[in-house]
Amino acid sequence: MKKQLRSIYTALLLAGSLTVVAQTPDSAHIKGLKTVTVTAQKPIIRREIDRLIYDFQADPDSKGSNVLEIMRKVPYLSVDAAGNILLKGNTSFRILVNGKPSALLEKDPSQLLRTIPASTIQQIEVITTPPSKYDGEGLSGIINIITIKRKTDGYNGTINVSERFPANGPGTGASFALKSGKLGISAFGGASKSDRPHTINDMQRHSGGESPAYLEQDGDKRSGRKSAYLGTEISYEADSLHLLAAQLNISRDNSDGKGYLLSDLSTNHTTLQHYYLNNTEDGKGNSMDAGINYQITSRKNKNNLLTFSYRYATNGKDLNYQQTFTDTINYFNPGYRQYNNETFGEHAAQIDYVRTFKKFSMEAGVKGIWRNNTSDYSYEYYQSSSGKFERDPSSDRFNGSQDVFSAYNSYTFSTKKWDVKAGVRVEQTFMSAAYQSDSAHLHKQFLNLLPSLIINRKLNNNSSLNLGISQRLKRPNIYRLNPFTDRSNPSSESSGNPALRPTSITDFQLSYSWSGKMSVNAGISYSYNNNMFMEIAAFDTTRYITRTTIQNNVKGGGLALNYSINYPLLRWLNLNINGNTVYISVKGEENETAVRLNTWINMVNTALAARLNKGWKLNASLNVIGRNQVSLQAYANAIISTSFGFNKELIKDRLSCSGTINNPFTQYRNNRITMNGILFTQDNRTQEYFRTVNMSVNYNFGKLRQGIQKNKRGIKNDDGN
Repeated sequence: MKKQLRSIYTALLLAGSLTVVAQTPDSAHIKGLKTVTVTAQKPIIRREIDRLIYDFQADPDSKGSNVLEIMRKVPYLSVDAAGNILLKGNTSFRILVNGKPSALLEKDPSQLLRTIPASTIQQIEVITTPPSKYDGEGLSGIINIITIKRKTDGYNGTINVSERFPANGPGTGASFALKSGKLGISAFGGASKSDRPHTINDMQRHSGGESPAYLEQDGDKRSGRKSAYLGTEISYEADSLHLLAAQLNISRDNSDGKGYLLSDLSTNHTTLQHYYLNNTEDGKGNSMDAGINYQITSRKNKNNLLTFSYRYATNGKDLNYQQTFTDTINYFNPGYRQYNNETFGEHAAQIDYVRTFKKFSMEAGVKGIWRNNTSDYSYEYYQSSSGKFERDPSSDRFNGSQDVFSAYNSYTFSTKKWDVKAGVRVEQTFMSAAYQSDSAHLHKQFLNLLPSLIINRKLNNNSSLNLGISQRLKRPNIYRLNPFTDRSNPSSESSGNPALRPTSITDFQLSYSWSGKMSVNAGISYSYNNNMFMEIAAFDTTRYITRTTIQNNVKGGGLALNYSINYPLLRWLNLNINGNTVYISVKGEENETAVRLNTWINMVNTALAARLNKGWKLNASLNVIGRNQVSLQAYANAIISTSFGFNKELIKDRLSCSGTINNPFTQYRNNRITMNGILFTQDNRTQEYFRTVNMSVNYNFGKLRQGIQKNKRGIKNDDGN
């Protein structure tokens, strides 16, 4: 009996934490074990054949953090100094919510994920070698966010209220689920108010050529943003063979800002141009998508499925900018306005079929996507003679369309030791673009064959080796195709390019996973890009401005090492290390001159989490980002950030509160972007609040008994770049 108990005790120690409470009638004579309480730490990371899963609910930090903050700990993911999400060091990927695209995350996913409480999310799936059933869009893979699944007849939910200061401001988020018989409803939503008080910015530019010049600008800016979002899903299970599901996602945001800028352009200590600029800006954005899915299950085999899906999505952005000039020298524009109204619409229809056999399964499907993009932009200059703003002739309206038709077929074969998933996807893209003021039209079409292969070898001791080979695409969206020229700073201009072609990538990845008392995930990958579109800046020596456009003239490759370690140092203390190292070697052109880039990028996040008595949890993290390349010509300075926090459970499994202080030793941080061109070097500095305090209260309510049914197939297109 003692040997058996010792074996059980050892096994539980290997599986996680263990607490044993024994009651005996006599301390001198142990007659039996009356009460045993076992508390095992739920694994945070686990591996499947084509994805790696990070369980938010097993992470104690999720009670007082937002989704973006927890993403720093997810294998293969990182967040740079500007808050941009990176997958294997790349900003090109797809984001899905519950396996489906969402308009909520189409325009600026980082901004929205910063407002969503992590407590409303069940897990994140990282798919670095997407199977053929997924659209080819997204160079580095797919991030699938799974909201909390409810499992009862009845209802339950989560409410989170937070405050962040001195910047970002208050926010609230909630999730809810209801199931009554055959009907299931789930929803998540929230709202936030983000204010960034007084922050300074400046820019220095040295330009060459026949008349070298020096530009210096100093400014101050205040900005604010209000946003709200709601996502819902309704399912009706007519019987065990027929399931009807629908989803609706909506979001809206309003932003405003104002500031000033003092600009001085000189050469040989002689002033060429000088002005003082006051500016105001405001913007409105909205997005919506709605879809319906009808799933039929085979009576003989519940794994055989036929799904019909339809989705409509739309989003828009309206930006207004106005500036006035005073104290001018050799600058003759007293006032300027620019407007840009962008709209996007999409219809998508899809049919999927899944058939399973004894040792393998087959998937096949067809899909059509019809997209329309418009941009109505105008410029107005103040005329002293009339005392009014008058429209500039360069104002115009841009219309673009993109239709994608695809078909796929894939097979999965599984044994006790091996899993193999192979398939191919064919995508035909038709693109057209036109201006209202021009009768000429641009028409292009592209045919892409996208194979994928995943081989997983199960080893001993809960470990596996995974090999993935795939080809992916990146199509330019409305924001990159839009020819609207941003002239909000008179010393620089930037615009999109309606003639952009899709970028293709070939990716090879080898990864290793092991889970036990410690979990380890490591992968090495090589990616080669062809016709990559990237921002290219050139200096105009006649106007003394830098002009940035997007071009398909960059190609090259990247070698990446990604690693993640989750280790319980003690029964109550857990360590998480997540990082990546990327070597980039690409080349492009600036004004028909070759530009080469060979550089290393390093990012690592280290986090400690302690579980103490009486419901207390403490956490600390250190995030290090090396010099980060943001374009072919520009890089951002390194960053080291720290965070310390706590979580206190007030009512077990119901009510908790948390607090976090970020970067307690530094009030402000200067974000610097350095750009090197053929005839110029430029350094931009933007100050941000670095020391912030977050307070949060999280409340769980209700209880369910059966899981709300979700379609196993649905529309999965949503090309976001």
